[in-house]
Amino acid sequence: MLEVASQVIRFSLALWVGGTLVAVLAAPLLFREIPSRDLAGRIFGELLRRFEAVKQLLSLLLVLAVFAELEITRVLGGRSFVAGAAIFVAVATNVYLAMVVRPRLGYMREKVGSFDEAPPENAWRVRFNRLHRRSTWVLVLGWISAAVALAAHP
Repeated sequence: MLEVASQVIRFSLALWVGGTLVAVLAAPLLFREIPSRDLAGRIFGELLRRFEAVKQLLSLLLVLAVFAELEITRVLGGRSFVAGAAIFVAVATNVYLAMVVRPRLGYMREKVGSFDEAPPENAWRVRFNRLHRRSTWVLVLGWISAAVALAAHP
């Protein structure tokens, strides 16, 4: 059982890290190659929404596997503590992005109307850009946390 839990953790973290890498690499390409910011945003937003759903499943698997490991080993220290803390941060970033940031970005996107037509100084576009920058930092924090957990997991 311990080996199964450990493999579930490694698999989930590897998918998380690799999937985030693909998203980080795809975003600039999509926005550079698709002439309409509205269309690029809709396509990339849907990709992120789907990846967040995958990360929700990965989060559940991670939490269950960590609890299973703790139940079996009853050890919370050293590398296990670092990995557990990093998993907690990764899961928390995903919950925050999916439950708080993404709905707010959607609301602001509606208020802007068209990013192709709205001027850069549009108040809703300014708010959107500020929250988008925060969401990017939170995504990267989750990515780094998952990578640290993957490296630190015993």
